[in-house]
Amino acid sequence: PGTLDGRIRAQSPEEFLDRLGQEYHFQWFVYNDTLYVSPSSEHTSARVEVSSDAVDDLQTALTDVGLLDKRFGWGVLPNEGVVLVRGPAKYVELVRDYSKKVETPEKGDKQDIVVFPLKYANASDRTIRYRDQQLTVAGVASILQDLLDTRSRGEAINGINLLGHGGANAGLAGGDADTQSLPLDSSGIDTGALQQGLDRVLSYGSGSKKSGKSRSGGRANIRVTADVRNNAVLIYDLPSRKPMYEKLIKELDVSRNLIEIDAVILDIDRNELAELSSRWNFNAGSVGGGVNLFDAGTSSTMFIQNAGKFSAELHALEGNGSASVIGNPSILTLENQPAVIDFSRTEYITATSERVANIEPITAGTSLQVIPRSLDHDGKPQVQLIVDIEDGQIDISDINDTQPSVRKGNVSTQAVIAEHGSLVIGGFHGLEANDKVHKIPLLGDIPYIGKLLFQSRSRELSQRERLFILTPRLIGDQVNPARYVQNGNPHDVDDQMKRIKERRDGGELPTRGDVQKVFTQMVDGTAPVGMRTGETLPFETDSLCDPGAGLTLDAQRSQWYARKDWGVAVVVAHNNTDKPVRIDESRCGGRWVIGVAAWPHAWLQPGEESEVYIAVRQPQISKMAKESRPSLLKGAKP
Repeated sequence: PGTLDGRIRAQSPEEFLDRLGQEYHFQWFVYNDTLYVSPSSEHTSARVEVSSDAVDDLQTALTDVGLLDKRFGWGVLPNEGVVLVRGPAKYVELVRDYSKKVETPEKGDKQDIVVFPLKYANASDRTIRYRDQQLTVAGVASILQDLLDTRSRGEAINGINLLGHGGANAGLAGGDADTQSLPLDSSGIDTGALQQGLDRVLSYGSGSKKSGKSRSGGRANIRVTADVRNNAVLIYDLPSRKPMYEKLIKELDVSRNLIEIDAVILDIDRNELAELSSRWNFNAGSVGGGVNLFDAGTSSTMFIQNAGKFSAELHALEGNGSASVIGNPSILTLENQPAVIDFSRTEYITATSERVANIEPITAGTSLQVIPRSLDHDGKPQVQLIVDIEDGQIDISDINDTQPSVRKGNVSTQAVIAEHGSLVIGGFHGLEANDKVHKIPLLGDIPYIGKLLFQSRSRELSQRERLFILTPRLIGDQVNPARYVQNGNPHDVDDQMKRIKERRDGGELPTRGDVQKVFTQMVDGTAPVGMRTGETLPFETDSLCDPGAGLTLDAQRSQWYARKDWGVAVVVAHNNTDKPVRIDESRCGGRWVIGVAAWPHAWLQPGEESEVYIAVRQPQISKMAKESRPSLLKGAKP
């Protein structure tokens, strides 16, 4: 204790204490409403170790709590995770105490690159160019980067479920994020454990609300990128955090169902549509922004329950010209992933000012954007469809004939339908004008006179309704590609591939016309073109044909003509009885036989003979020119 005598002028208490400390050689600082004073001789320095990614966050945290004082020394070694602090002993002690609350790196625990290969999910973002928009489906790398980005979490850290909002759910972005975002299905993820792990990474200090400065240290040294070539996620972070990343990526990298969407775009006469509406089985629904499809009080969305009846009605309308199919595209996509079908036309208009001319594109047409999701209701598969439809066309402007105008209609809806069911969306009206010319042949083509006397013209106006018929089908999932096959039979794929290979190699089986042509050539007394002559039959005669009672096959008198795919055997059938006997071609069968014929007669009188032609599959081929073929029947002439 001592006594101070004198007069010190200062504009603030801080300046007063500074001048007083300079005169009497002491240091001071204020923390937690307490003034700490110490002799200048007790000035000290210390080396404080923290994790490398928490160096800047520690400085921000000390500033926020009001401890960090710019009058004292402060230095950082970010690559080593070291903070150098200098000041009064009590000040250094308080800084050291706060640093202990920050994760202390283990010895040798330095940042490293960890690679996580993905099996089902995409590591990189998927970009879909949709007219003048760009839709982005976030990949796993972007999702992780958004989770680690402190700015996407706002000012508060604890108490916020990172996997339930913010960057993790921003799967589809384009235009307004609220209306064009694709949420991720994170069912099954242990959000509590992952939340705690991510909080440990990001909670080293919070941003100053007063200064408005964003925190950067939490993820300044954590880097996440996508390897497109290997479909892998690369993370640069501490190896001790690898289990946390593995758990999160395992939950995100799961197989998804494959859904095929068959779309039919149909223009139908409104009069016919009104008549069919009473026969089609539909359930009322609603479409935001749509127009009633049928009469007043009904909906512009309906579900087809009887697909066969609906298809028959549709073909009947096409036959009489009351309906026309504009397009029938089909697309395969993963659930929760957008599928875009766009048929558009682009015109360019010129906007001319005093010295500058700008060319602006105008696009219109039919576009369909669908996001499917598979559901299971009481063991019955269902499909949820989120549908956005735009239909329009480019017309001549009523104001300026030199500039085009665009007429568009939009429908946005979602519905849940049974698998193999169809969703019909309408409400797009149009007026169609058809000019018809009726004329007398030849006379109607006479110049001037033909148009006046022998031609008539008529114009028909019809109101058309454009329908969009969507039929989703669950194909399978990413685990088993064999589920692409209908009814889940993988052998169908092998059979179809074999048939394709046979067609490419020229090994396709002959048609009925091919067999008939060869038989005709043999009846005319010529050898089949493209077949080689064999010396003996490659099989026993009775192995292919059972002649039946009263008939015998003479194997000594036989001929064989072969090619790569098939061949023809010629044998003689003899009637050994005293009554007429018919050669039954159906008795010549089996898996190898593809055709049978008898010449000159199928009915044989007692002692009479005929040739029997048997076409069988044969894996040998040879090409020969025409040559004469002697008949095996005595005295027979072709």
